[in-house]
Amino acid sequence: MTGPAQGRWALVHGFGTSRGVWRRVLEGLPAGALTPELPGFGDNAAVGRPGQTTADMAESLARTLRAAGEGPYRLAGHSMGGKVVLLLAARHPDLVAELLLVAPSPPSPEPMSDEDRAGLRAAHGDRAALEEQYRTIAYSPLLPEDFEALVRDGLRADAGAWAAWTDVGSLEDVRGDLGGLRAPVTVLYSEDDTSITPDTIRGQVLGALPQARAVATRGSGHFIPLERPQDVLALLAPQEVQS
Repeated sequence: MTGPAQGRWALVHGFGTSRGVWRRVLEGLPAGALTPELPGFGDNAAVGRPGQTTADMAESLARTLRAAGEGPYRLAGHSMGGKVVLLLAARHPDLVAELLLVAPSPPSPEPMSDEDRAGLRAAHGDRAALEEQYRTIAYSPLLPEDFEALVRDGLRADAGAWAAWTDVGSLEDVRGDLGGLRAPVTVLYSEDDTSITPDTIRGQVLGALPQARAVATRGSGHFIPLERPQDVLALLAPQEVQS
């Protein structure tokens, strides 16, 4: 890519979270951004359903973006949202001018032990389990208000959608559906992320996207938008970031 793509940014959250995961990024983005929420999470918790797939979420997001009518979008996705926006960009290339994948779940099945998958499934609705999960995958303690917001989002997520990502979406292989991808892709990841590890990024994300630009950071766990918002801002729109 020879220069910044044109278009408004839309920022898409990850598993169990909401648009609030982008709050620290939005503080430094004067132009603002659209922050849609996926079915089953945030303010869209009520429309989640058991068995929903990555494609279901991608199509729901596509409808939201078309209804907003400001495309093509520069689209960022964190974690689960990274897999969703990647599939959306391949299926609806007219909607997407640029992709930024932040600690994304890979387009192939996300590596996770049976024990960890069972623990993640069981964490739904369990404050203590959510708190432990979020402490484990953050590099350093989050600001108290950010940590509490993550826990609240986890508690209000739809049970069916929670289980669907754990047992369906995260295990899907959508690599065969990426032939329509036209937008330039940047992948931001942390060398200190124990959830989507650097090996997973290099092997399963960049391995599937050989033309993508890779940007590594340190000092962040999985919640890069909250832990290192400055690194996200540097890639969103350098000319718009507050100095």
